[in-house]
Amino acid sequence: MAHETVTKGRHSELLAQTALLANGWSVAEPIAPEPFDLVARAPGTSEWQRIQIKSARVRDDRNGEIVCYARKNSGKPYDKDDCDKFIAVLNGEVFMFDNRGISEYWVGADSIDAKWTRLSTGIESLKLCEGAGA
Repeated sequence: MAHETVTKGRHSELLAQTALLANGWSVAEPIAPEPFDLVARAPGTSEWQRIQIKSARVRDDRNGEIVCYARKNSGKPYDKDDCDKFIAVLNGEVFMFDNRGISEYWVGADSIDAKWTRLSTGIESLKLCEGAGA
């Protein structure tokens, strides 16, 4: 059986891909190792964006704030040459935000929807995207 962190990471990647697809994005994974996990293109656009996927967690010791650690294996933060966006997965929910080149992204639970973009994993989102483009 795969190590728990490998399983958790892959689970987050699959949820992120599901959410992007459900929201009308095109998604591709690199064949060779890259500093990003996937590339994705928003509906109606031609530009591919490099996305790094991370698991987020609630910090009970910080008043329930949510943190997404954004460090490479070297311990350094991802810079703009590494990826354009992050997707954070928290308890099955998927959120996207821009890479600002910092090592930790914090957000309060009460302001998460204002600061990060929530992506639904339900296929009904795709129907809404298709309807908007018709």
